[in-house]
Amino acid sequence: MDVREVFHVVDWHAGGEPLRVIVDGYPPIPGRTMMERRAYLQDHLDHYRRRLMWEPWGHEDMYGCLILPPERATSDFGLIFMHNAGYSTMCGHATIAVTRFLVETGRVRPDARESPEVTVRYDVPSGVVTAHAVMQGGQVASVWFENVPAWAEALDETIRLDGRTLHVDIGYGGAYYALVDVAPLGLAVEPAAVPALKQAARRIRRAVEAQRVLRHPVEPAIEGLYGVIFRAPPRDPRHQARHVTVFADREVDRSPCGSCVSARMAVEYAHGRLHPHEPYAVESVLDTVFEGQVVGAGPIVGPHRTVRTTVAGTAYLVAFRRFYHDPTDPLPPFLIR
Repeated sequence: MDVREVFHVVDWHAGGEPLRVIVDGYPPIPGRTMMERRAYLQDHLDHYRRRLMWEPWGHEDMYGCLILPPERATSDFGLIFMHNAGYSTMCGHATIAVTRFLVETGRVRPDARESPEVTVRYDVPSGVVTAHAVMQGGQVASVWFENVPAWAEALDETIRLDGRTLHVDIGYGGAYYALVDVAPLGLAVEPAAVPALKQAARRIRRAVEAQRVLRHPVEPAIEGLYGVIFRAPPRDPRHQARHVTVFADREVDRSPCGSCVSARMAVEYAHGRLHPHEPYAVESVLDTVFEGQVVGAGPIVGPHRTVRTTVAGTAYLVAFRRFYHDPTDPLPPFLIR
């Protein structure tokens, strides 16, 4: 058997959203910064992303994370995030899952598992993220992280969709998201509505980008609308919100989406509906929950006053896998939609 290009991965889920941690298989990735390494992957090694994310190894909603050396001397690891359409600049559910993986496999100081919390600092394309693994009996019970600075880019903008006026907020939590209420669309945040939400997200994205250019004021490579967050009231009265996000190429986040929770909290804070240190528990389309807080003011980023946000959740191991590329296989990676 002619076996080449062996990839060692560990599959997890956080809040129901898959995360494929890529442990081995990539060649060294040049670049001083995580953004430079991300660009190199896009330009030179994108066939590996397609192989790992697309069928037959993956599926249209697969999500991946490549662990690299850090960019900064003060960080522990660098993370590059990938999905069905390319590479994202921040991912909360991946941060939660990777942290549990690194701590429980001893890649972070093995003796640290005896501490109440283990801190892991990551360089990601959008900045620095600090994660904290909450330990219980030598295992990771949960993970919370402080995200990159978040802000409200726009409040109460309007777009035209199917002959109606729709109100849209835009938030940044490591990527740009449009936030819309699902009720005016006649839909709900539930699995049965996902096909219709995917179609609506595509039209909303086009409408927003037709009237507004979204580009990070400091890092111009972060641009465009990454996803659409459909908001709904929570089902559980103990929670504060419910939503589902459609991002990349019609990919549906099964979890509440960590960067989405961060962006949504920044928008709620800007509206005056959320105050520092108030709990903000968000349900997903599967009823899984991430818990967030605005913990204070963040740095000024360009024209934006930002907020510091934290997001907490739990990840679970799914599988250890090795993928092998057979060069005699004539079928390239594919997606059927």
